[in-house]
Amino acid sequence: MKWDSAITLAFAAENLFAAAQLLTSDIVPWKRALRVTYDRHLVPLLDNDDLLPTDIREKLLDAHRSFLRANSRGLSAEFAQQLAAELMGILSETTSMLNRVSGRPAFLPETQAA
Repeated sequence: MKWDSAITLAFAAENLFAAAQLLTSDIVPWKRALRVTYDRHLVPLLDNDDLLPTDIREKLLDAHRSFLRANSRGLSAEFAQQLAAELMGILSETTSMLNRVSGRPAFLPETQAA
């Protein structure tokens, strides 16, 4: 097992999962969910993006650029749902890669978008 890869992918999966939960929550208002997602989950991943596989890094950078564009035009509940779907796709790919690197399935609870 490549521990550095596994740790990096696990860190990414954890942050992506938390971000997707926030963005699909019925309890957290969408404006707050977007801000917290960006500040606490997307930025830390981007701070360490050189440790991530290239394809995942590129998708995270796309999500980041998407957030910046939406932020400049005005954030919306629809964008929160779009970003959640985008991050869930990256999470799925990250989890798949983590399973290959670690040699066993990573446990993540099943989620459903709100």
